[in-house]
Amino acid sequence: MDKSDLRIEQLQQYLDKKKGVVESDIKEYNQQLGKNYLHFFDWHADDLYKACYMDKNYKAIQEAIDAAETPKDIEGILKRCTLYIEDDLLNGPLVKKSTSPMSNMAHSLEIECKQKLLKDLRYLNRLLQSETVSERIRPQEAPRQEIVPVKEKKKTGPRLR
Repeated sequence: MDKSDLRIEQLQQYLDKKKGVVESDIKEYNQQLGKNYLHFFDWHADDLYKACYMDKNYKAIQEAIDAAETPKDIEGILKRCTLYIEDDLLNGPLVKKSTSPMSNMAHSLEIECKQKLLKDLRYLNRLLQSETVSERIRPQEAPRQEIVPVKEKKKTGPRLR
């Protein structure tokens, strides 16, 4: 695949930025976890869970994009991921009916993450479909039509005051 394509480069930069933020969050939370587990669990356990979930999904998206051969393949991958998440959010259960309260909480956190992933996937798709400056420039060979100003008609008739 042509890695020099501006859209592909922007897509890679966006994914790298998102992965970097999530990985630094995971590192920070792991340090806090080692210092005081009870305090961490009270205040940041959900954040660590969401960061790990997002990290896993960003890496899966990155692997799929790296395996793609053309921008059309990437567009198809992003569209399939978007449709899958949309379907899961629209048709999936809002509340997991488990006897474990932590499992129920994990399900709620996954829904939050899927909403964020959906926004990211839509943004990536828009990046991929955007036109570059060179694509917007019209070829010079195209004939131009001159704009002829419309002649103003002289008003005739009685003047009313």
